[in-house]
Amino acid sequence: MVGQKKIKKIILELAHSKRELQKEKSKNMALLINAIKPKQESDILNLEKIKEEYQLSKRTIYRYRTKGLKYSKTSSKGFVTITRGDLEQFLKKDIYDR
Repeated sequence: MVGQKKIKKIILELAHSKRELQKEKSKNMALLINAIKPKQESDILNLEKIKEEYQLSKRTIYRYRTKGLKYSKTSSKGFVTITRGDLEQFLKKDIYDR
């Protein structure tokens, strides 16, 4: 009986370790896919993607919109989307305008 309990405990620990490794593997694959995927000027970015890739807050993006950053919005309460080319062009222009 004691041997069976030890075996069961070891099997449960192995199953837990396997799940943790699978989670880590999926995270690493997602990072690899994002790193390999080419960034094109026509990519459409929402505010969350801009925050991840460019470390710009929503408030900063809204300030840039008032300064002339091109954006699109489907309705008055819709999501703001910006193309990568427009954002990078605006950021380059904004560096020299300060």
